[in-house]
This record gives sequence, structure tokens and C-alpha cells, in this order.
Amino acid sequence: MNYRVCSHESRLNQPLWPRFFRVTLAILILIQGLMIANAQVPTADVSLTQVPDDGYLLKDGWRFQAGDVPNGASVQLDDRYWSHIDPTKDIRELPQLQQAGISWLRLHIHTGPDLPPLMIKMFQSVASEIYLDGRLLYTFGTISTNPDRVQAYNPSSAYSLPLKASSKHVLALRIGCQSGLIYTAKYLHWDAGAVQFWLFPTTALPALKPVAVQATYLATFKLGISFILFILHLSLYLAHRTKRTNLYAAGMYLMLTLALLAMAANDFTHMLSLRILVYYGSYLAVWMPGMAILTFYTMFNFRKGWLCWLAIGSIGLVFIPLPADFLWLFWPINYYLPLELIRLSLVATRRELPGARIVTSGAFANLGLMMLSSVLFALHISDYGHEWLFHLFYLAAFLCFPLTLSLLLALEHGWINQQLMARLQEVENLSARNLAHQQERQQLLSRQNEQLELQVAERTYELHQQADQLRELDLVKSRFVTNITHEFRTPLALIISPIEKLLQESRFDRPILTMVQRNADQLLRLINQLLDLSKLEANQMSVSLNQGNVSDFISQLVALFQRTASHKGITLTIRADNLPEQDHLFDADKWEKILMNLLSNALKFSDMGDQVTLTVSPVWAGKEMVGVQLQLTDTGIGIAPATLPHIFDRFYQADTSETRVYQGTGIGLALVKELTDVVGGTITVESQLAVGTTFQLILPVRSLSANVSTRVLIPPGRITTVSQTGAPSITHSVIPLPLAEKLNPRILIVEDNDELQEFLTGELSPSYHVMKAADGQAGWECTLAELPDIVITDVMMPRMNGYELTRRIKNHPDTDHIAVVMLTAKAALPSRIEGLRQGADDYLAKPFSIDELQLRLSNLITRQQRLGNHYRHQFALPGGVGAPMDSPGVDSPGSPPASIPALSTDPFLVRIYGLLDQHLDDSSISVDWLADQLAMNRKTLYRKVQSVIQLAPADLIRQYRLRKAAELLKAGHNVAETADLVGFNTPSHFTLVFRETYHQTPTEFINNRMKNA
Repeated sequence: MNYRVCSHESRLNQPLWPRFFRVTLAILILIQGLMIANAQVPTADVSLTQVPDDGYLLKDGWRFQAGDVPNGASVQLDDRYWSHIDPTKDIRELPQLQQAGISWLRLHIHTGPDLPPLMIKMFQSVASEIYLDGRLLYTFGTISTNPDRVQAYNPSSAYSLPLKASSKHVLALRIGCQSGLIYTAKYLHWDAGAVQFWLFPTTALPALKPVAVQATYLATFKLGISFILFILHLSLYLAHRTKRTNLYAAGMYLMLTLALLAMAANDFTHMLSLRILVYYGSYLAVWMPGMAILTFYTMFNFRKGWLCWLAIGSIGLVFIPLPADFLWLFWPINYYLPLELIRLSLVATRRELPGARIVTSGAFANLGLMMLSSVLFALHISDYGHEWLFHLFYLAAFLCFPLTLSLLLALEHGWINQQLMARLQEVENLSARNLAHQQERQQLLSRQNEQLELQVAERTYELHQQADQLRELDLVKSRFVTNITHEFRTPLALIISPIEKLLQESRFDRPILTMVQRNADQLLRLINQLLDLSKLEANQMSVSLNQGNVSDFISQLVALFQRTASHKGITLTIRADNLPEQDHLFDADKWEKILMNLLSNALKFSDMGDQVTLTVSPVWAGKEMVGVQLQLTDTGIGIAPATLPHIFDRFYQADTSETRVYQGTGIGLALVKELTDVVGGTITVESQLAVGTTFQLILPVRSLSANVSTRVLIPPGRITTVSQTGAPSITHSVIPLPLAEKLNPRILIVEDNDELQEFLTGELSPSYHVMKAADGQAGWECTLAELPDIVITDVMMPRMNGYELTRRIKNHPDTDHIAVVMLTAKAALPSRIEGLRQGADDYLAKPFSIDELQLRLSNLITRQQRLGNHYRHQFALPGGVGAPMDSPGVDSPGSPPASIPALSTDPFLVRIYGLLDQHLDDSSISVDWLADQLAMNRKTLYRKVQSVIQLAPADLIRQYRLRKAAELLKAGHNVAETADLVGFNTPSHFTLVFRETYHQTPTEFINNRMKNA
């Protein structure tokens, strides 16, 4: 108690000014707190008492908070610390909205007592949810935390805003920005404000027009006109595709139609992404002047030069974004295209082209009306209630080009009608003149017909006389052929009969006699065929029936060809089923000739592994066999379609070239066809190249009602000549010789006839080393591989003829030294000249004498040897010192030559000498080096050098070094210098080789030269 009293008394005794200071400070702090509290009290940012009829924009008082605020629409939310924002600005000036993604806007509104009911008209570039006093009123677009799902939406319509009079309201907006939108006035046609709220009294709402009515009517009118003109010009182009003017005009109006359609759709498009795409389509109208330029260029047939493409390319300048200070540059760009059209029309007018004046008038009218409408637009005439005046001039400018083109089409139609009328009049005049000319021609033709009838009668008489003469000549020819063939038969009989007798004795050379007999039989067969053709021409061949078994007869014929088929590796089969066993009457002689020719051809044109099948079947008439059907099928080379219709013509051959593989006369199938016709049968053929050939025959037979005693047991006539159908070989072979004959000259025989080839081989083998080839290609390959001394070749051979073979031998550097003897049946003078022109050394015609051939071959070998001796003699030393020791057969000259003999002019040797001269001082050069330099192998080089000069290549190199050494010694060089210059390593080795070759040392050679000098 005492403490408290003491304390109180102590405080009473303190001074008053500290207590005054503390009270004053507390009062000041209280006043400041009250001021701050009063400042933070939510105030109404917008006071609404009255709203004008033309609307009120809610621009001030908005508060902004980035992010999705929970309960952002609640009235109780404290938004005092939110930032202030003007959402009516261009969204490009509000980056905080786009960066936030989702954000909130709030506005506090005080309403007056006389506030009427209100409507809002919104323009926004975002998606929004509109709340009033915490209650959701409207949702426009899609708001999502995923930025890719946000869809901006502009309602562009009036909506109710339930504000109460004399009250406070909180208007809250939850907004989301769509990513990737291009917010630009170029595409949206307004400043892209984020959110614009316009308040209107409900009484003023009917005056609000969502779209410009007059502009909409005008756009609808232009859209309809453009589409109609597009259909019109497209139809005109489809009717006359050569007139490309209508195509360009249709393209121009199609672009305009699509652009106008996009513009019209813009007012009804609320999704901003879709609205931007629609505005892309509206810019097709920008390219319409380019199509107009192409239209008029094509109309007047102007060449599209750089001015044309410059005008069209300038359209692209419209899409270049320009700064605000340079937007005036778009005006000259927009007016450049009309000016280019005016220039075109003036040029066309100066050239006096049809329709040029109309186009000029339309171009000037379009330019003037465009300028006038631009002036009216710049004066904002629509603000004065005269918008119709602007639309009137703009519509007139728009209609200038359609009216111009339509007028041109009408005038063109009129011009075409006038031209058609003029052409019709000309046609009528021409028809009248043609009718008069036709009458004159009729009279002229009548006179000419009379003259022609007289000429035809005279010519017919002459032709009858010529036909009689030709028939007489034909008879003479037939008699001549018959007589000459009969004359051939007598000597053939004198050949065949003695040969058959000689074959019965064993002391003669049977292979040669068999070959003679076989070829004599073949010649007899050809003569018989010629006789048959002569009889057929003279209608002297009749049917001679024989009695026999058809199946046995055909089987015996086929059996005669089995040996030939087996030799060629061909499968020959016969199928003769269901044939009756009893005898019938048929012409056995003609059947034999038909089947012999067909079977021979089938084997001739088939190769190893092929099949030849003869199928025989009866032809019935009721129960009686009246004929035999034969089907001969082979898998040979076939017949070309172009050749097939001519195979039954006389003397026709499918391959007439000199390189044909299969020989023949062109008689066999012609005889088959005519003999088939004589016996009353039919023959058809089907063939395919590389597949095979099928002959179908039907030969008639008769029953044994006639009294014929002849019974056919075996086919008459010799048929041993079928062995001639063997195919030629395409390989070459070399006949081995004894060791003692290896030095004999080498001869290559190129002949496609096997028997002649074997005959020549047998005759020449004792004296020569013989090689064989069956055709020109094989002969060329063998020549390159073996390098013979002489080639004996035929002219007409498969794959390559003798002329081509000779030309290749004489033009190839490896083979040009080889002698060629042509041995052929082409004995005419032009054939001989052609062979000699190709480089043949000799030419013998068949038939030939084997002794003459032996003599000609011996002369060619002797000539080659003498030429080689001459070339070797060039290495002899001057002064009577003979040829080199290894050059036998070179006679010492009678008197010493005054100088070293000149070298050979043979091209091959000259080439070798040139290579040796370039590397003469190189001691390492060898035969392999020389072969590489000449692009030859060692074997080829050896054989060619041996054939030309009868020296080995190594001896040739050594002899050439020594010859050059003699020249150097003669010129005054000493022995050491000479040895080094000609490629000897040491003077001693050089002296040894020089002495072995020339029987004197280099020093003795120099001394002898000095004495002679």
C-alpha cells in the first residue's frame, strides 16, 4: 500500500511537458490511422445516374489481378490492392493480360435513383465469364488452364445488364487469352480492344444495328453479280476453250465472289480464330486486278512482258506491313493497276484493235469513280447522313469492268454474226460458181470417159498379147527346167552308181565316198523337187493311189529321221492311236514328199533339247475313215508373224541375209502346200518366235472299193539326206599335231559346212597346223586368241559373214599381218571386188581345186617368209659383213653396201622401233615392258613379231640395240660411250655381244670404217 501511494505521489511531482508531448503524439497517430482507414474503404469507381442514347463506354475504374483468383466474383473480396487498368485499350498494349493467361477484372458501380433499365453491347478479343454481384450472367468462349484449349469469342450482340437504381454493384470478369492469335487491325478491321462494355438504355436498343444495312445490301448485290458473271464466263470458256480471255475473266469473278462471301461471313463469325481465317479469304479480292490485267492482255493478244508481271507482282506490296507514317504508300499501289489497264487500252486504241475504245472508256470511268468514292470516304460523308452517295459511286466503279466485258461480248457476238453472214454469202456465191464448174466438168468428164474407154480397150488388147507372151515364156521356162533337171539326173546317176559300187569294197576311203554319196543324194532330191514344181505348174501331176496301212507307212517315215534327231539331241516322237488296222487307198508318193519336207524342216530349225512330236488321228464320216489328221509340233526357233503368210510361196526364205544360220532353197514348203492341194487335203500353220511351230494337215484316204493291187510296205526313194539337218556348231577347235609338226604354218578354216570343213582339214593337216571355226564370230575369236598365219573363210556364214571377218582382221593392230583367203560359192565379179576391198589376199570360187588352194597357200607363206627375211636383212652391217647369225636364209650381198640399210616401213615394226629409240639407253627394257607399251599380252607379241620378221621379241630388241650401236660407232663415238647409249651395262659385255653377232669387235668395226674411208 505504501508503494502505490508513493508511486502516485512521485508521478504528481513530475513536470507536465513530457506528459503533454506523449498525448500530442498519440493524437497524431490516431488521426493518421483514421485517414488511412478512410482511404482504404471501397469506393464506387463509377457512378451511373443517366446513360445517353448513343451509349456509354465503361472505361475507367477497372481493377486487374493476374491469375485465377478464387472467389474472384465475390462482393466480399477485398480488391483494394489490385492494379488499375483500362481494358478498352488494344490488347497489344496490355501485355499483362496475354502473359497472365487467366486474370480477373472488377468494377464497382454506384447507380442513381433515376437510372433506366440498361443493355450492354460487348466487343472483346478474349474469352470471358461475366459476373454481377457474384452471380454468373454470361459466358463467351472457353476459358481453361490449358492455354491450347482457350477459345476467344466476340458476341457482337446486345445483352441485358440487371443494375438496380440507387444501389452498389460489383461487375466482375474472368478472362482468358487465346495463344497464337494475330491481333492486327489488318485482319480484324477494328482496334483489337481487350474488353469493351457499351451501356445503352433499353429504349435506344432498336436503333442499334448489328451490321451496316446499306453496306450489307451492297455486298449482297455485288456477291450475286460476281457469281453470275463467273458462271457466264466459265460457260463461255467451256464452249470455246481456245478463247482464254473468258477463263481469266471467270477466275477474276471467282476470286471476287469468294472474297465477298468471306466479308459477308465475317459479321456472323464470333470465334476469333475462325474470324481471322475468314478475313484471309477476303483478301482474294486484292488479286482481282491481276486477273483483270491477264484478261485484257489476252483479249488484245498482247505479249506478257515485264510490265505485265510487274503490275501483277505489285499486288504483293499490299501485304507488306508499313509504319503508320508510311501508310500513304498504299494509295499509289492501289492506283497503279487501273493506270496499267488504261495504258493497255490506249495501246490497243492506237493499234485500232476491236473493242479498244470501249475498254478505254471503262478504264477511265473506273479510275474516276474510284477516286471520287475515295474522296467521299475520306470526307466521312456517312457521318452526315449521305452514306448512300458513297455507295452509289463505289457501286458504279465496281460495275465498270463487268459492263465493259459484257458490252464487248455483245459486240463480239454481233461481229461474229456479221462475219458469219458474210461467210454465208460467200459460200452461196461459191456454191453457184461450183455448180457451174461442176456442169462444165461433167461435160469434160464425159468426153474424157469416151477417150479413156478407147485407151482401155487398146490397153486391154496389149495386155492380152503380153499375157499370151508371158504364158509362152512360162511354158518355155518350165520346159527348160524340166530338160535341165533331166540332164542333171544323168551325170548324177553316173556319180551315185559308181560310188555305191566303190562303197562295197573295203580298199577305198569310206568316209570320203560316203560324203560324196550323201551330197549327191541331196542334189538328186533338190532336182526331184524342181521336177515336181514343173509338173505342178504344167498341171501334169495327178493323184496315184496306193494300197497300204497308213499307220505303218507314217511310222516307217518317222523312223528314218530318228538317227538324225538323236545326233542333234532332239526328242522325236510319234503318237498314232485309234488308227484302224485295215488298209486304205492313198497317194503314198505325195504323202512321203509332204512328210519328208515337214519333218526335215522341224529337225533343221530345232536345237539340242527341243522336242518334235507328230500326232496322227483318224477323220471319220460316220463309221468310215475318210482322212488322216496330222499335227506336227516342234519347240524350235519359230516363225516371225511378218514372215508367216509367205512361207508357202515358191523360193521364199525368211532369212535372206549372208549371216543366216539355216540354209535352204525355199522350195520345200511351197511343194508341201501344192502337193497337199493336189491330193485334196488342207494345211495350216501356227507359230511363235522362240516358242515353236505347229503344222496341221488333213490328208484324205479312200476305202478299198477300187481295184488297186499295189501294196505300200516301205517308202520309195532314198531319204538318207535327212542327216543334212544337223545344226552348225558355234565353237572353234584346234587339231592337235605331232611334235615334229609344231613349226608348220598355222591355218584357221572358218566354214559353216561341217563336211567341207572336215574335207579341208584332212587335206591341209599334213602340211599345216589347222584350226577350225564354224561361223564368222567364232572365227574372229579364234583369230584373236591363236593369231594364225592364214585364215581361210567362207562368205555366207551365221552370226558374222566373211566380209566383216576380213575387215576386222585387216583393221585390228594385232591381226593386220594375217593373210586372208576367201573360199565361197559367190563367184560373181561384184562379190570378188567386195572381198578384195575388205582386204582379202586371195579369192577362190566353189567348186575349187584342192591343188590350186594348196599352191595359193604355199605362195602366201613364202611371201610372208621373204618379207621377214627382208626385214631381218635390215640389221646387216655395212661393208659386206653379213646378217646376224640367228637370221638364216639371208644371203650376203654381192657387193658391200655403202651405208647401213634403212629400217622397215611396216607400221607395227615402226612403232616398236620408236619405243626402243625413246628408251634405248635403258638396260632394263624387256619383252614384258614392250608388250605393256604395245597393249598386248606376251603371247600375242611373240606370235606377231615371229610372223612379221621371224625373230623372237628379245632377239629383235638385241638386234636393234646393235644396229643403233653400229650407227653411233660410225658417227665417231667410242666404244664406252656407245655401250652406255644403247643400254649395255659394261663395255666388255657390249663387245662380247657385238662380236658374237657380227664376228668382229667394235674396235675392229671402227678400224675397218676408217680404212674404207
